[in-house]
Amino acid sequence: MKDPTLTMPAYRRNHYQDPKFQQQYMCLGHKISTLRTSMGISQRQLADVVGISRSYLSKLECGHGISGVSIEVVFKIAYCLNISISQLLRLRTQDYKSCNRHLSKHYERVEFFRLAHQRFLELKKEL
Repeated sequence: MKDPTLTMPAYRRNHYQDPKFQQQYMCLGHKISTLRTSMGISQRQLADVVGISRSYLSKLECGHGISGVSIEVVFKIAYCLNISISQLLRLRTQDYKSCNRHLSKHYERVEFFRLAHQRFLELKKEL
């Protein structure tokens, strides 16, 4: 339940930090990205039609900024992707599985670079 003492930006920050909602935002963003790419539409093209910047669309597709996106933008995205708003917002099990596979690839890359950096620091100490 919303805490009446929180300002809207603070509420959005707290809401976004909830892991349950964070996963939903990321999966919704991944769904937008998947639909867009399957139609052969670039981020620039979709952003221009929707009336937002390409960088903002990129943030939405990564799950950042979804908690504060206007309903007008969501409607425009759904329209451009040729699906209903309910289809866009409905996250099914397969959407979560696709999103989790996508995230797993990124986590593997992050872990690889973390280990490489750790090894680099160890080698640097030896010199």
